[in-house]
Amino acid sequence: MRKFELLRAFSEMFDFKTVTDENGNEYVIYANSVLNEIGSELKDKTQFEAVENHIHLIDNVKKYDFDELIEIGKVLGETQMSALKSKYPDKEFCVFVTVDIGESMIIRFHQVWENEPVYYNPDDFNSEKTRVLMFRK
Repeated sequence: MRKFELLRAFSEMFDFKTVTDENGNEYVIYANSVLNEIGSELKDKTQFEAVENHIHLIDNVKKYDFDELIEIGKVLGETQMSALKSKYPDKEFCVFVTVDIGESMIIRFHQVWENEPVYYNPDDFNSEKTRVLMFRK
């Protein structure tokens, strides 16, 4: 990823908008999403937001970068959570940062929806090759 593209990805991590379905459910998504409306209520709101709200920060993560990327991920996850809570103080969110050797470093978020589990259980993914960090407020 070129430096310019990386800076764009970082700046897009902190710019959000809302879209509403026909039942008044308000979804928080990245502002650059092409979605401006949602027809009917979604069955899995958590999955929708988590899939819609993901950004690949780094591809082809190297083993020697893994520990440093975990530390960077902690800062990015907390920073994105702060941005979300600043704009939507009455909503609860989960932010996930995934670092996977040989794969990608990804940040994603979703609201905490009533009667829906969070997108990831970080304990199910933590290994020598993969780490999932979760931030919830």
